[in-house]
Amino acid sequence: MILVIFLVLIITEAVYEALKLRGKDTLSGVIEFFNRALTIVLLSLFMAGWSWDLKNDGAGYVIGGYVLLRFALFDVLYNLTAGLSLFYIGETKIYDKLWRKFFEWTRFPEGHFLWMFKFIALLISIVWLT
Repeated sequence: MILVIFLVLIITEAVYEALKLRGKDTLSGVIEFFNRALTIVLLSLFMAGWSWDLKNDGAGYVIGGYVLLRFALFDVLYNLTAGLSLFYIGETKIYDKLWRKFFEWTRFPEGHFLWMFKFIALLISIVWLT
C-alpha cells in the first residue's frame, strides 16, 4: 500500500512540474492540486492515528525506500514528460552540478551509469516498501 501511495505522489509531482516547464499551466495546476490534496489527506490520516503496515523494518526502511524510489523515477518521468532526453542532466541545480562533476571526473558514460544506478535503486526501494 505504501509503495502505491509513494508511486502516485512521485509520478504526479514529476508530471506536473514537467508540464509547467512545457507551458501547460492548466493541466499542471490540476495535477498539482491532486498531488497536494493527497499529501494533505495522508498527513491528516497519519496525524489522526492511522498507521501503515510497516512489517518489522520500521520507519528507516520507509524513508529510505521513498528516497530511493524518488531517485529512481522522478528525473526519468520528468524528462520524458518535458520532452527531454531520458537521462538529461541540467545545469542549474546543485544535484545536476554534482552529477556533471562526477561524470567529468570518472568519464563514465552518463546514460549507462544512470540507467544501472537508478534501476538498482528502484529494485531496493520496491523490496523495502513491500
